Amino acid sequence: YAQEQLGDLVFVELPEIGRKLVKGDTAVVVESVKAASDVYAPVDGEITEANGSLSADPSLVNSAATGDGWLWKMKLSNEGQLDSLMDEAAYKAHIG
Repeated sequence: YAQEQLGDLVFVELPEIGRKLVKGDTAVVVESVKAASDVYAPVDGEITEANGSLSADPSLVNSAATGDGWLWKMKLSNEGQLDSLMDEAAYKAHIG
């Protein structure tokens, strides 16, 4: 949803490997031709991988969000936090 609102991305600032995040921390900054926006960590954890392909081609977030356009991977600090996340169907219902 947010990627559609922002439009085509032109820059993605990825997190450093090993960075520890708390739910709600800014994990990634994305910039489009319209605006810049923060992407927040949905759970607590440590960054284990960042998608370096986005540095060369940020538009992957728009064209392949559920595939090659992933942002980061992390080791969870508290797996119980996953229970509070929405699945795709719940998110679609939430945004209308």
